[in-house]
Amino acid sequence: MRIVSAENAPLPHAQVFLPAQNASYTADSIGRLTLTLPAGRYRLRISHVNAYPVETEVTLQAYATTPLTISLPLRELSTDSIAIRDQRPPPTALPNAPFLQPIPIRTEALRFMPSVKPDIESRLALMGALTSSELSSQYRVRGGNFDENLVYAGEIEIYRPFSARSGQQEGLGFTNPLLLEEVHFSTGGFEARYGDKLSSVLQVTYKRREKTESTMEAGLLTQSFAISGKAGTIYYTLGARRFAIGYLLRTLPVQGQYRPIFYDGQAYLCWIRRDSTGREVWRAELLGIGLLNRYRLFPQTGEATFGLINAALRVQLYFQGAEELRYRTGQTAFSLTWRPTPYLRLSHQISYFVSLEDEVVEVEGAYLLGEVQTGLGSQLYNEIVVLRGAGSQIRHIRNYLDIYTLYAEQRGEWFWDKLLRHRLLWGLRLQVERFTDRVYEWSALDSADYVRMDERYFWNQGLQNYRLMGFVQQGLRWGPWRIEAGLRTHFAYNNRQWLFSPRLQVLYQPSEKLQYRLGVGHYAQPPFYRELRDISYKLIPTLRAQQSLQLVVGADYRFQLWSRPFRYFVELYYKHLWDLIPYEIENVRIRYYGTNAARGYAYGLDMRLNGEFLAGVDSWFAVGLLSTKEYLPGIGWMRRPSDQRVSFAFYLQDELPTNPLYKVTLQFVFASGPPFGVPRRIAARTVFQMPFYNRVDLGLSRFFPIDRKYLKSLWIGIDVFNLFQRYNVVSYQWIADVYGIRWAVPNYLSARLVNLRVIGEF
Repeated sequence: MRIVSAENAPLPHAQVFLPAQNASYTADSIGRLTLTLPAGRYRLRISHVNAYPVETEVTLQAYATTPLTISLPLRELSTDSIAIRDQRPPPTALPNAPFLQPIPIRTEALRFMPSVKPDIESRLALMGALTSSELSSQYRVRGGNFDENLVYAGEIEIYRPFSARSGQQEGLGFTNPLLLEEVHFSTGGFEARYGDKLSSVLQVTYKRREKTESTMEAGLLTQSFAISGKAGTIYYTLGARRFAIGYLLRTLPVQGQYRPIFYDGQAYLCWIRRDSTGREVWRAELLGIGLLNRYRLFPQTGEATFGLINAALRVQLYFQGAEELRYRTGQTAFSLTWRPTPYLRLSHQISYFVSLEDEVVEVEGAYLLGEVQTGLGSQLYNEIVVLRGAGSQIRHIRNYLDIYTLYAEQRGEWFWDKLLRHRLLWGLRLQVERFTDRVYEWSALDSADYVRMDERYFWNQGLQNYRLMGFVQQGLRWGPWRIEAGLRTHFAYNNRQWLFSPRLQVLYQPSEKLQYRLGVGHYAQPPFYRELRDISYKLIPTLRAQQSLQLVVGADYRFQLWSRPFRYFVELYYKHLWDLIPYEIENVRIRYYGTNAARGYAYGLDMRLNGEFLAGVDSWFAVGLLSTKEYLPGIGWMRRPSDQRVSFAFYLQDELPTNPLYKVTLQFVFASGPPFGVPRRIAARTVFQMPFYNRVDLGLSRFFPIDRKYLKSLWIGIDVFNLFQRYNVVSYQWIADVYGIRWAVPNYLSARLVNLRVIGEF
């Protein structure tokens, strides 16, 4: 038997598995293997670390020699100058950066994870972040909210629209797993070269391939296409996604006609010029991102039952009208990098972001609130027997927000040590922002025999703002020690506030298996446009930046268990917060109170264990403990809206022992409920607590290695979302009965849903 690649190159030490004998054999250094077997028909599974596994059947005759050549399709990755194959550090490797961790799964396997959305943001709940809705790509990190998270594509900062009121209106997250080479995530304590936010950094890099490869995904919820390759001297990576969420929205409690359209397109081009020795001298990169979302809903009816087993209430809802959310978002960035020597890199970047966000709602609704018969022996069991209240509401919204952001940045990197141990980083950015905000929103509530205007917001306002940002960072290496010391500065024209943020990261690695980390620094978040609007949408441009002093201590330990690699991650953190802008959360929309009135704290513990519970397959467990509160003058200490005390998540993969091409994945997310309260009342916004969030998703799949001219492989999977039909609560709607008592009616998330997906590699 001879085992080779598609290019007819021998594959040394390939593995051959015979299920009938439950035996495994290893080829020699030139890919040859001789087996002596009785006559009969045998199924063989051949695998190699650098190739996709292949199954085949062979018939052996008595006293005969059967020559056999088996070709395996290789998994190809590429760098600037040479092609390598699956040689990236595994997810269990210790990270090089002190507080920028690689995600605990191989990037190429992300596409196979069961997920409602085809992005990475919605999967971060498995990696140390928190979320309360599987319909949303928004996530919270260590007591912060979604606005406190940074997203980078390489060194380009990515901006996102923020007008969505609920998860089903958001559409797609920025990241497209089919286009990405590497994904790193920091939950705090990050370096000075990253921007001015309080909580986290998500950084991705795009693929660069010497040979053309393309991937297509078709499913009931998503359709995606991606292609990477090289045309002449230009690397290209292109991708498009469509999110067909209508099938999923039919499982929501509110019934009606859902007509959402979510499209996303991304293009990355890279040109590299090298000198005669092969060293990179010039690099030009162009990134283009486009997002088109149009969410339309014609609601008809809805129903929710809540309360206790022996005191249950039910609200029945009836609607007429329509609501529509549109946003068109685009970002274009160009980067030019020059390396005059191996020790110096100069980079110049320019980025332009535009987002046109429209909200048009005209909905009239009526409700009936009644007591439900809970006696099992009653003929009216589970029926409304006593009417407690009735009412109606009209919502009229015509909101239009236009955002334009342009920045130019210069960055540099200089290794002043010839052994490349010590480096100096710097950057300077000038940014211009322009916002046009037209708000026309009101609602009238007819409840319990009286009418009141709940919300009346009428504004025509705007802002043009300028920012100057910069940083300098020094990196030092001595043996097992690595130190990153830096200083950021930020000036915003709208509030005339200068900020200086010193940050320090220390990494100590006494052995290849153990690593200790210490991070301390000042982190500030100058307000962007959403923070500058108060609870009534009024613009308050003079608000100061929210600030924090953070301390993070952590360790990574790499070990072997069952002769397989594992890694244990643990971090303790404390944040002292001041100049906070209090806010409340309505579903996924964040509404600020327009004042730097609060101070607070957050502390907790994050742990994760990831590794190969099954040989060659990544799995992990994650646990988080958190406490965060804030102090308001005249009110006292109270929980912050992001105070989810306990979180637990795991992701497990398994495969059939007799045929590893059949796989099963199981992912579980648990988080204690965040606080909630009466909307638009700052003292009562976190006095209650939602039920815990609990969700199990199951994935079943079969991989087909085909290796034909136009099709390399095929993957077919069935995803079962919310396997145990958990009715998770995302928010509450407040209504009143005839006695003047206000009731919080829960808004539930999606029920169980089955999704079919097919992924082909060409």
